[in-house]
Amino acid sequence: MNFPAKILLFGEYGILLNSMALAIPYSRFSGQFRFVDVSTNRLSGRETESNDELNKLFNYLNINALKFNHIDLIRMKEEIRRGLFFDSSIPSGFGLGSSGALTAALYTRYATGIPHSEYQKIKSNLAEIETYFHGTSSGIDPLTSFLKKPVLLENGTTRITTVDLSSFFNTYSLYLIDSHSKGETGNLVSHFMEQYRQSEFKEKIDCEYIPIINQTIGTITAGDFKSFEVSLARYSLFQLINFEEMIPVVMRKFFKYGIESGDFYLKLCGSGGGGYLLAISRKRSKTESYFLQNHLEHKLV
Repeated sequence: MNFPAKILLFGEYGILLNSMALAIPYSRFSGQFRFVDVSTNRLSGRETESNDELNKLFNYLNINALKFNHIDLIRMKEEIRRGLFFDSSIPSGFGLGSSGALTAALYTRYATGIPHSEYQKIKSNLAEIETYFHGTSSGIDPLTSFLKKPVLLENGTTRITTVDLSSFFNTYSLYLIDSHSKGETGNLVSHFMEQYRQSEFKEKIDCEYIPIINQTIGTITAGDFKSFEVSLARYSLFQLINFEEMIPVVMRKFFKYGIESGDFYLKLCGSGGGGYLLAISRKRSKTESYFLQNHLEHKLV
């Protein structure tokens, strides 16, 4: 069973503080569990690395077995011994939820006794597992991969969005812009939370950024794209000014150009620091021409 990557359309970092968030599965990249025959000693380097990482993850879950009593650890240990590995095309450190897809695959394979309709409980369980990778997890990455559907997170509760996003995607073109560097989610999340303990930054997040996130998502769900574009411009500008550590230096001029021209708007795709940025535009021809002129490697979502 394949588990897709995810794109967090809106809500990065604010989601850790109970802002709204909207994520979609991105099936261009995905991962699934496979077995290799360890007796042949023909594991590739990638397969060996994945199998070793799964064993470390098992040890973490096993040490905390009381917390993870809904995971069939006996079966997991045996299958790792038999050569289980996670065959993934999702690039790590690029904001597409590589650890979330692995977490979703693990939960689907080994979780017991949790009805698939209990989304909040599942999100909580997934977040606890994903903390192994990043130290902190909202659970939305693995939940999006697990459900393979758009997920709307609203005020700390989760529901599958009933909003038809087709009008949004018919109006706007979305691009993944490759920064050609890799982000470190755990370090960046820790940096953000440390900043948040400072009163001035906390006030900016609580009084400016979280309302911008909520307003932006609200305009999408209402189909109010005129207001959406105003919110999106504020979103991009706030990140440019306040998320210096999360935006690679070479990409900052493109953030600025997009805001000033109104042709497109750049934002983080996940935790940032490298990897992909997300560009949103309703002027596809002008945007793609600018990307080509400036040698920005881009993928149309």
